[in-house]
Order: sequence, then C-alpha cells, then structure tokens
Amino acid sequence: MSKSQSMRSIILAFLLIGLSLNSFGQFAFNNISFELKKPPNNPYRIIQTRDGETTKVEEFDETGRQVFQYIQGDIPPFFNWTEPHRFIYAFEYDESGKTVKRYAFNSNAGHNIYEYEYSDDSSTKHSYQRSYPDEGKQNTNAYADIERLRTFSDLMNSSEVAVMNSSDRIFLNREHLDQNRNPIKYVEYSKMHKDTLSTTTKYDVELREIKKTVVNSKGEINRENVYEYLDSKSQISTINHYRNGQIAFFYRFAETKNEAGETEYSYSERKGTLNVRHNQYEEGYLTSITVYKTKFKGELIVPVSKKFKKVAEMKYTYNELGLMEKEEMNNYETGEKETRTYKYQIENL
Repeated sequence: MSKSQSMRSIILAFLLIGLSLNSFGQFAFNNISFELKKPPNNPYRIIQTRDGETTKVEEFDETGRQVFQYIQGDIPPFFNWTEPHRFIYAFEYDESGKTVKRYAFNSNAGHNIYEYEYSDDSSTKHSYQRSYPDEGKQNTNAYADIERLRTFSDLMNSSEVAVMNSSDRIFLNREHLDQNRNPIKYVEYSKMHKDTLSTTTKYDVELREIKKTVVNSKGEINRENVYEYLDSKSQISTINHYRNGQIAFFYRFAETKNEAGETEYSYSERKGTLNVRHNQYEEGYLTSITVYKTKFKGELIVPVSKKFKKVAEMKYTYNELGLMEKEEMNNYETGEKETRTYKYQIENL
C-alpha cells in the first residue's frame, strides 16, 4: 500500500466513524495527515502552527515512515479545562519494518506503551501494554503538560516513558498472521465481556476482508462482520451483533468510489435517515467533504440528487508542498461557519 493510499484509508476510517456517530455532519478540524509532494530522503520534521501556536508536529524517518506525532486540539465545550486536549503518538520499527513499539499519550485519558513481539517466521504477534500510573483525575485533562514533548527525542527522554518502561508489562492479545501479515485469528481477554474472545478473519483471492467473526470461550458468536464487494468500486458492510445465538441488532454501511479514485461516497442508515458523505480528491489529496441526508427507502447506495438535503461541508486548501493551509467548515443545519489557516516549518534531522 502506498503512502497516499494509507493516508486515504486513515482519513476514510475517521470519516466513517464520524458518519456513524453524528448524522449532522460536524467535522473534526486539523484531521489531515501531513504528506509532502516531494519528501526528502532523510529524516525530517514538520511543524504546524495556527495563530502562532503549535498545533501539530510530525517526524518521519529516512524511509518516509511516521515515527512521531504531536497534536493539540481544542478544549471540549462540555469541560471547563484551561488547557487544550493534547495527544502524542510515536512508533518504533525493527529492521524488517514491523512495528515493535507504539506510544499513545492523551492529556485527559493517560498514557500507554504498546509492545509487539513476533515469532521467527512472523506468523504470530503478541501484544503487551505498559501504563502510566492513573492519578484518578478523570476528565480533568490532568496530563496537559505533555505540551513540552514536541519531538521524538523529548518523548524518549521523558519521565513518563521512564516510569512506564520500568512498570509491569500486561499481556493484551495474540494475533496469528498470514504470509501477507494480515491477521487471520486474534485472541484477547475482554474486560467488557469478562471473557476470552477469538476473532477469525477470512479474505478473498484479492486479499479483501469478506468476514470477521468474534466468538466467546464457549464458541458462541458475539459479533460477525460481513463485507460484500459489488464490484471493484463498491462495498457493503453488515455488522451483526448476536445474543443467545440469534442476531439481536445490526448496522449496515456502504462505500463507493470511481475508477480514478477522485471521489468516494460513504452511506449509513440511522433511525430511518440515509446519511451520505461525499469525499472529493485531487492528486490524492482530500479537497472537500460534503454531507447529505434523505429519507431511507431500503437502499443504501443511492445517487445523490436534488432531493437530498445538504447538511454540512468542509473544504481543504493545500500549499505548493502538499500541506493543508486552510480548512473551511460550513454547517448548514446550525448555521455555524469557521475557517482555520495554518503555517508550516520543515526541519531536516
């Protein structure tokens, strides 16, 4: 998968999550990963600022892999915080390119280090977790001081990482991989279900997921995801949740794209309303998202027409380097409008 394809998959995943949770088309700002049109062949850092304040930092190694990301978001409207919500993600890789460590810092929820160990033939992957001590200050943004950790080096030399590296390592799950490093079986203990769950994934000849089945320790199906590919451009996904051996409820959503990959549609039904997101791309860069809704009449994939109500829209503008310099949001239902602009600095490491 190319870097452009990977970025698009990540963006689409976030957009699908937003679509399923919020039918009113509100958007997360600054949700576009950095991708230079002509990246250097050496390690480098990109610093993004808005109104003179650092809002995002990303570092890449000589192969173009992301090794560090610092994000400064907003203060959620439902909390009386004095500092913005901040996140840090970082990655370490082995010589073959496999991820062996992932760092996840959250100024509100706390910090974790995830470690991955592979068998000699890479057919099995074990995941472990080290956690920063919980101060018991939930939803207070108690760790806002991670603002000081704006580089990979800062993170590695931080007291938080030192504390976690000396903490107990907890086993999370075991993953069995095929020759393409795709997961075929995933075993973990679920705290929510208080049981061991096994997830089995099946693929078609084109290595596309066609079914993902989650069973408990008694062999009973907990959830089953079924993916149907109508053609090379369209997919319908059905998420079935089981109770006592029967489907208790299910969700369905769909995706379509044109041959050139310049436009994508995501469809989701919720309480009798069909929600549609239209993503427009130019040269691999997301340039706009438009959200529509209409009455659901039994079909998920329906051409957008004048009968659809335009709910919201986000437009992105990029500079000559390929970095987003402006995003414009317009929520037609609430009347809310907002424009944000960004500046960048690139440093060779």
